Amino acid sequence: MKPWENVRNLWLATALVSSSLVVLRLALTPAQKPLLPTYTFPQSVPLSRWEFVKATPIGVQKLYTPSLATSVDDLTISGQAYRYLRNGQPLDVEMRYFNRIAHVPDILRETTIQLDRIEFTPQRSDLGAYAMYQRSNRLHLTACISAAGETTVERGELNSVQLRPTVLAGRIVPWFLGQAPLRDMRCLWTRISMPINPAAPQTTQQELEQAWGEWVSWWRKNYPPGS
Repeated sequence: MKPWENVRNLWLATALVSSSLVVLRLALTPAQKPLLPTYTFPQSVPLSRWEFVKATPIGVQKLYTPSLATSVDDLTISGQAYRYLRNGQPLDVEMRYFNRIAHVPDILRETTIQLDRIEFTPQRSDLGAYAMYQRSNRLHLTACISAAGETTVERGELNSVQLRPTVLAGRIVPWFLGQAPLRDMRCLWTRISMPINPAAPQTTQQELEQAWGEWVSWWRKNYPPGS
């Protein structure tokens, strides 16, 4: 048998098994309306080189002043803003927990007053993709932290992460039993920023990236529990 025939047969067998599982699951599991996730952010998150100052809930306008709520506020399950300080220099972190919105360019646009398009520079590290941009004399880093632990910027990146065999393998049984969706599309949107040091802008970037790596690593181990 030729090599390409082996590959073809493997794909056909995989498709057949997957289709059979879908049919069997639909036949045995009654349709259930998925429950929206809930989450309460911790009051503080450790950053080794920074002193924690305060935490403030965000995204709550829809509860108290609906007329002032943005579309991002409407989609926010919960949110928290954190402030840190070191040598008089502030570091601000904004986090929002989303269920299915994970396209960072759209999120950034909706957080501006005039719905401005924010141009950013795509970056990548061992933790995944992130976006970097300057605005109001501050340097910003932002991305979605996925349930799989990898950071993403574009919606397609999150889709790709969720379709990896290693990720799907851990979700097939809960999905088959009707306990969870096959793909976990939750997003912990994170934006971390600090003022740019005009005398040493490169130092600002290095400090921000160091804090970013530590922040993402902590959330990898403390991701909100989900279905």
